[in-house]
Amino acid sequence: MIRKFRTKGFLLITVLIIMGCTNKPNLVGTVGNEGPEPESVIIGSEYFSSFYSFEDSLKNFNTDRTIIGNYEKYNTENKAVTLIKFSSLPDSFYAIEDASLTLSIKNKHNFDIIDNTTLKIGRIISENWYESTALWNESTDSTSWFGDEFSLFDGDDFELVPDLEMTLEEDSLVIDIPEYLIENWIDADTLNFGLAFYTPDSDCFLEINSSENGNDDLKPFITYEYRETVDDTLITNTVYASHDITIFYTDDEFTTFPDQLILSDMQPIKMFMKFEVPDSLFTSTVENIVEDTTLFMQRLTINKAELIMYNSENNQYPIGGTIYIDPYIVTTDTVDLNYTDPYSPFMSSDDYEDIYISSSSDSLGTEEFIIDITKILQKLTTGEYDNYGIMLKSIYECRDFIHLEFETELEDKKPEIRIIFTPPFDFEE
Repeated sequence: MIRKFRTKGFLLITVLIIMGCTNKPNLVGTVGNEGPEPESVIIGSEYFSSFYSFEDSLKNFNTDRTIIGNYEKYNTENKAVTLIKFSSLPDSFYAIEDASLTLSIKNKHNFDIIDNTTLKIGRIISENWYESTALWNESTDSTSWFGDEFSLFDGDDFELVPDLEMTLEEDSLVIDIPEYLIENWIDADTLNFGLAFYTPDSDCFLEINSSENGNDDLKPFITYEYRETVDDTLITNTVYASHDITIFYTDDEFTTFPDQLILSDMQPIKMFMKFEVPDSLFTSTVENIVEDTTLFMQRLTINKAELIMYNSENNQYPIGGTIYIDPYIVTTDTVDLNYTDPYSPFMSSDDYEDIYISSSSDSLGTEEFIIDITKILQKLTTGEYDNYGIMLKSIYECRDFIHLEFETELEDKKPEIRIIFTPPFDFEE
């Protein structure tokens, strides 16, 4: 028994070694080493019939950062205000001393000076807010702010805390805050609505590590000393933020941009494009006449398909940022390119489907952007989906100020699709 097992094991190992020594690759879409070689084709700009960009709704997101800043685009002032609340406070106190607030800066743009002239902090006085639902035009899912939207006027939604001393120590911003803030939060905890942070300056922003960050040292926190009674010694207490969120300004109107390719995170702008996938591009690569084109297209293999877009170079924001792009397949033929309704987006989530393609990313300064759309072309060529176009969006909408525009006018920089495919085995011979 042992001898037979050793003999069979030796033969198996020998076969595996022989198979592993072959130098011929087994290409995807071929039949072993005898199938047809992969071919390459390009769906050029002449096959693209529509380019369209459109604003979409603002949404609430909890992420590992919050944003304070402003920048202007298309005559719209994009504003970001950060709200932070500290709730795990003592039930009572006799005295509060030496209070400070520490923020950890994750990123900044044109925000070289941080002091009480560039960074404003206010005690929210109008309404409580929920981290999961707060937006510019509502504080909770059932209440609005002082007016129809969050107000940056002192005395409406917040009471400005003036003349704060701020010290930047590497990436930590330490702000001396008045003790009465913490005293009021303890005395009237039902009115503890937290703080609002904003800047009056344009073309700048701060990204702050939020309470969602996995590292406690990077979360916002307050530190203070307090006595519970007159006879107690001072106790140092550190309290981490319990809630924080960024709310972004919106005018509640949805602008469309025909013949332009724009991606923006704030206010969100998505892209729609439509293109032909001509059968002749594929059938022309084989020597024999293809009589059944439908069958040919169904049986070929799309090895790789990449959408190539070129940076317009003049409209990225901020310089040095990175964008992550997801493609979606459009599933309806009712997209109206003459759409002009300013009160609802050009396209809704019912019009496209996520087929779970990995995001493509690159820096905003990159000249050539490459988006993997292999799965989409596979589904279009097999006929599994009708070709109604694709939608592309940034994966960080409503989370930062990233903005990028792509070329649609220069002939040598218009979008194109590069495809590597393997013809069906039966059609090659």
